[in-house]
Amino acid sequence: MRLTWFAVLALIVVVGGVGVAAPAQALPPTERTFSDPAEPGAAYDVTSVVVRAAPRVGRPAVVVVKHARAVAAGDVVDAWFDLDGDQVPDLHLSGAAYSEYVVHETSSFTRDGRDVSAKDCVRLSMSGHVSKIRLYPECVGQPVAFAVALRSSVDGRTKNADWAPGEQRFSRRVLAQPLS
Repeated sequence: MRLTWFAVLALIVVVGGVGVAAPAQALPPTERTFSDPAEPGAAYDVTSVVVRAAPRVGRPAVVVVKHARAVAAGDVVDAWFDLDGDQVPDLHLSGAAYSEYVVHETSSFTRDGRDVSAKDCVRLSMSGHVSKIRLYPECVGQPVAFAVALRSSVDGRTKNADWAPGEQRFSRRVLAQPLS
């Protein structure tokens, strides 16, 4: 039996393709930056967000939120964290400028569960045009990756609130800390 060059090529492709494994799923990156469009009607406009993994074990992962104006009394930042990749919030941080913040376990964007502020797993600081949120991965069960949804407002009013990356939507996932 004589094979043509086309039949030989097809045989090589078929036989060669048998041993090829599917590519492994890649880990999320250690940092993501996303811009939020300017919204002049937003009470405390978010302009960009940087989500960064912890540089090493024992150090926090960081979410840096930049605003269109400097922080003022009454400005509020809410952050929901998805720690297990199911697109459902696991933690909710809420804090007002020049005041305290609170952290709750949650499974909803609208209702909070148990107050876990005393565990000191998540921290908030607001200064100038920046709100900085620190998340300690080892304190929240050492997730491989996390995603965040943000809302900024004045006096906690949801009217004219600015959501980033979108209303009740999470950012793409970022590695929580180095895998070692």
